[in-house]
Amino acid sequence: MTARHQDAAHAIAVAGLAGVFGYQGLVPKLWKTDPSEVALWEACGVPRPRATQIVRAVGAAEATFGIVTLARRNQRWPFVVALAGMPAVAVAASVTDRSLVSKNFSPVSLGLAVVALAGVALATSRAASP
Repeated sequence: MTARHQDAAHAIAVAGLAGVFGYQGLVPKLWKTDPSEVALWEACGVPRPRATQIVRAVGAAEATFGIVTLARRNQRWPFVVALAGMPAVAVAASVTDRSLVSKNFSPVSLGLAVVALAGVALATSRAASP
């Protein structure tokens, strides 16, 4: 792989990763507060008003992580965080509500996509090891 191709692959993976975190933070959590997002927290015993607050806080964190991923694209740690965090989030959501696994854009499929993008971003990064 030439340096130019490596840089292009890295830029595409970073943009995709930041886009996923930005979208998932802003649209279903902050802008529209999807009832299924709130229901996950309610299934854990959190009252609805508090669950809604948690969903919005998580959305803000996800959107911020998307921005940070773009800003720190020349560092490896955002990709390591995504690689480590997404499988845990996907498993937790799937265990909390098993019906999510069979739905479109389930936590499993979204988690796999994020792990793939983070893996490509990490593999094509020119930054020194963490």
